[in-house]
Amino acid sequence: MRTGNRDRRLGWIAPLVLVTAVSCQSTPEPDPDWFDGGPLRPAGPETLQLTARVLAAKGETHRAGYVMNRMLADYPDFVGTYSEGAEVLVIEGRISEAVKWLDRGLARFPDHPVLMNDRGMCHLLLADLPAAKSDFEVAYKADTDDAEYVANLALANALSGNDETAISLWSRVVPLEDAKANLAIAQQARPKFTK
Repeated sequence: MRTGNRDRRLGWIAPLVLVTAVSCQSTPEPDPDWFDGGPLRPAGPETLQLTARVLAAKGETHRAGYVMNRMLADYPDFVGTYSEGAEVLVIEGRISEAVKWLDRGLARFPDHPVLMNDRGMCHLLLADLPAAKSDFEVAYKADTDDAEYVANLALANALSGNDETAISLWSRVVPLEDAKANLAIAQQARPKFTK
C-alpha cells in the first residue's frame, strides 16, 4: 500500500520537474531595431512603396521612379511594385509606359484585379474604351462587391452607350440621383471615346 502512494507521488513529481525545466528556459531576445542601436535592415516592399508614393505626391517623380525601379529589381513578386510604378508614370503623363509596366505585373500575376483595374484606367486615359471595358470586366468578375470595380465598369458601360447597365451598376454604389448625374456626364464625354 505504501508503495502505491509512493508511485503516485512520483507520477506527479516527474511532470512538475519537466514543466519547471521547460519554464526556466529563456527565449532569445529579438535583435533590437535600428532606432534602438540594432543593425540597419534593408527597406521592405511596403516601405519602398510608401516612399515612392510620398515622393510622387511631392512632385519628385524622378526620385519616385528610381524607387520603383529598385522595387522591380528587389521585389518583383510584390503587386504594389506594379500598381505604384504605374501610378508614378501616370502622374508624369506617361500613360502608354504605365500600361507596359502593368503588363509586366500581369505577366507575373495574371488577371490580378488591382492591376486589371489600374490598366483599365490607363486605357480609359488613352481613350481606348474597348480595352478599358475589358479590363474593368475582369476586375469586376474577381470581386463584384468592390465599389471601385463596380463604378469603373459602370463608367465604361456609360461611355459605350449601355445606359441601363451603367445606371444599374452605379446605383449599387451611389444614390440613384448621383448615378443619373454620372450618366449625364458620361453621355457628354462619349464623343471623345468614339473612333
